Amino acid sequence: MPARTPIAGRLARCLWTLELGAGLLLGGAAWAQTATPTASANAAPTTAADIPSLEDLLRTERRGGAADVSVSTASRQAQSADLAPAVTRVVTRQDIARLGLRDLGDILRQMPGLEVREDGEFSRVAVRGVAPGDFNGRVLFLLDGLRLNDNLYDAGPANREFFVDASLIERVEFTPGPGSALYGGNALLGVVNIVTQRADTLAGPQARVAFSPRGQVSTRLSYASRLDSGAEWLAAFSSDEEPHPPLSFGEPQAYHAQLKPLEWDRARRWLLGGHAGGLSLRAGGVLRDRGLYGFLPQSGDITGTVDSMRENFAQGGWDGRAADWDVHLGLAWQSSRFRAEQADDTGAELRTSRFEALGRWWLGELRLGRAWGGPAGDSHTTTFGVDWQRDSLQRFRYVYLGEAPNDQAFTSTRLGFYVQDEWRLAERQRLVLGLRRDGARGGESSWNPRAAWVWSPEPGQSLKLMWGTAYRAPNRFERVYNDSGSAAPLRPERLRTLELAWQGPLPGAGAGWSWQASLFSSRLVNFIERDSGAPFVNTPVAQSRGAELGLNGQWGQGWQMQLSLMGQRNRADDGSRQAYSPARTLKWALQMPVADTGVRLSLSGWATSERIGDERLPGYAQTRAHLLWQPSRQWEVFVGADNVGGRAYAESSGAGYTPTLQRDGTRWQAGFTWRGDAQ
Repeated sequence: MPARTPIAGRLARCLWTLELGAGLLLGGAAWAQTATPTASANAAPTTAADIPSLEDLLRTERRGGAADVSVSTASRQAQSADLAPAVTRVVTRQDIARLGLRDLGDILRQMPGLEVREDGEFSRVAVRGVAPGDFNGRVLFLLDGLRLNDNLYDAGPANREFFVDASLIERVEFTPGPGSALYGGNALLGVVNIVTQRADTLAGPQARVAFSPRGQVSTRLSYASRLDSGAEWLAAFSSDEEPHPPLSFGEPQAYHAQLKPLEWDRARRWLLGGHAGGLSLRAGGVLRDRGLYGFLPQSGDITGTVDSMRENFAQGGWDGRAADWDVHLGLAWQSSRFRAEQADDTGAELRTSRFEALGRWWLGELRLGRAWGGPAGDSHTTTFGVDWQRDSLQRFRYVYLGEAPNDQAFTSTRLGFYVQDEWRLAERQRLVLGLRRDGARGGESSWNPRAAWVWSPEPGQSLKLMWGTAYRAPNRFERVYNDSGSAAPLRPERLRTLELAWQGPLPGAGAGWSWQASLFSSRLVNFIERDSGAPFVNTPVAQSRGAELGLNGQWGQGWQMQLSLMGQRNRADDGSRQAYSPARTLKWALQMPVADTGVRLSLSGWATSERIGDERLPGYAQTRAHLLWQPSRQWEVFVGADNVGGRAYAESSGAGYTPTLQRDGTRWQAGFTWRGDAQ
């Protein structure tokens, strides 16, 4: 293994999902709220120009609380958020555009209970204060329901290696808590599902350009079309380039002028897909190159290195009905390659060493669902599922170019099956029971149950009591790393969580206001972690307890506000504190129109208390400001800034082998989006 731990390739795969119906309902309901309830005898006759187009309906802003959104992450089937058997946080495409969210990491930062920690190259996601570990292996990432975590590091993408541009996202759902009863391994702390836009909202040609004074440029070109037959297709290409990102290892200011030219970041993405009837086909990929500085091990001279991540995928799916059952079939092929090269002067002559991690795998899924009994035929709904993963290649290679490589190659197979039954106890009362078994060739099996009781006395109001377990087996990298050092074998991580959540209208505040609260307690056994250069070990039991409180409001002509406050206590059995876990985090977002100019101003950000690990990091706050102007239906122009005021702060990824980084300065961005007419 190289001295600097490599970051494996992370994601390039996706699955087309059926979201048109929900989009039409939400858009139509929002438009209907603006219509006159009764016709007047003196009213002007309706003309064709008064009737909104389908595109207008789909792009109309949704009014109402989060419970109005249709979500699928909590139960693998679309349902209203207030009836879903788990708490689900949602960030929509309107939020992404109006708040100026630049990538998936920015989107996740908006959600209560999530932190996104940077180490200069990789974004690590912590859930309710639990440290993220290596490469997000404890959070399951899905794209339109398709598993994204790779087969080498269990890595989940939250940075430029995520191959879908943020402007192509319809919404992002996050369900905290154990998800293994539905999704198997990696769903230990929660599930993130990224839902992409369909051809209806992306109709016609589109172009987007964003740039910053520091030289960062992001572009996106796309074309989508929906035919009269209902078939649709999409082609999208995007790029993101930053010539001088913040330095990765926290060096003194005196070295910055010499090191900065060696640091750069570039990503290229492509996506092609089509949908006809119940059949969908899609393919895509991403190539991310990260320029870094390094030091020759013998002389200490500075040299440039490049870390390269390449992802590719191809997948197909079919959704339909057979013998009164809803049927989903899916098959995907994916590959991930990480490569790092570095000059080496320890031999007789200067050589180049290369580390490469290459993974290839197949995924298959069969899911059946059916409603049973009752006058309406829906006294309870049963879902059966089987998913399978065949790791055709898991290879780690270390070689000096021109010499024979040192390879470690493996194959493996994983099979899981699950059942979930949702009982309708009353008109708006549900009991959900689920169980899943996962097993791998040569490894131990795992059974994970879940139970949830949901009572929703009226739309937008619900009480939920949820219990479940989850697990994560050691990934291939962790096992190989320990085997190479003759370290003790690792045991799977196991989690048990109990949560009580309530959401409803805010008393006396009007129809546009709601609040949410949740209490949670979890017990994590055999947490896998390591320090720099040391093998991975299972650490003692970790307890996590906390509460979340949220407030959402909509009023006037387009004013919106979201507030969330989280308090948590994360301790091991010996009383030690989870590294860099803040006790309190406040998040906010305010969106407002600027007079009658067509401009919207948004202010968002977060504040966190001090974090204690190997060192004590003080609390800090950040604010993002964003202006969005839509002079016509074809054009949007925007300008925004992150870390308004440019205040300095310290950040740690939480991984034991990465340094604490000092950050400061304001990040500006401006750009435009152009939409052509759909054919």
